[in-house]
Amino acid sequence: MVELTIEESQLRTLSARLLTACKQGSVSTVRSIIPTLYPVASSSAATAAVSSIVPPITIPLATAASHGQASVLKYLLTSPPCSTSRTPWSPDFSTPISSLPDEWKEAQYSCLVPLYAVKSKSPSVVQALLDAGMRVDEDIEKMGPPLSIAIRTQSSEMVNFLLEKGADVNGVEWIPPVSFLASAAKLPSLDVLTALLDHGAILPGSHALRTAAGAGNIGAVEMLLERGSDIDEVHEWEIYGDEMDIIGTALHEAVENDQAEMVKFLLKRDAKRDVKNGRGETAIILL
Repeated sequence: MVELTIEESQLRTLSARLLTACKQGSVSTVRSIIPTLYPVASSSAATAAVSSIVPPITIPLATAASHGQASVLKYLLTSPPCSTSRTPWSPDFSTPISSLPDEWKEAQYSCLVPLYAVKSKSPSVVQALLDAGMRVDEDIEKMGPPLSIAIRTQSSEMVNFLLEKGADVNGVEWIPPVSFLASAAKLPSLDVLTALLDHGAILPGSHALRTAAGAGNIGAVEMLLERGSDIDEVHEWEIYGDEMDIIGTALHEAVENDQAEMVKFLLKRDAKRDVKNGRGETAIILL
């Protein structure tokens, strides 16, 4: 077993103290440690030598973001290790992944900090990133913009915050390409759906009514109809370029997903029974 030098022991202690301070929001502690762990004029060789001891700067950033510590995050974003980067929330990463312990390997992901910031459900944390230059519709790799994450976490506060900051209310998820309105239509709470509608989300073509019907979400369907959705809108994909793109109506979706109560509800609302999908089927035939 290799005996640690005093320097290595000190680095480990400081690293642990730094991450604890990021979790607890102690700006003074973070401020006192950063210059030692991340000296401005450090060689790449020196960086690699301590990479298994000192976390990449992205890790303290992500730790502060995930724990809702906006003040710590603001300091880190303006500190030399981050402020010299074009994207302070995702500073240059050159550390060999193989040299990092497993708990730090997520530092390789360029969108780690924005992702944790939105999932923290703390508007002040996301505001710190916006102040540092992040776009409100910044693409979070393989997940879409921040609003997409906020909808998934069912945080109406974060959704409203992002919309007030100018987020595109008519955006779509990364995969599958589902509209934000359709994603919100599946949620048990109507708060997120209400926020999107109040900020001008476009109903036609959103697939929101169809999605809500397929999920059996009567409350969402009621709201969408009250806001102007056409109960008999024929929903279409944009994949094949022929009749196979025609999915059908909300009634089709309810029938195909065995949502008996939804079928009754839509029929009571006078949903048409004779509308056909791309296979030439009416919803009633599918019953």
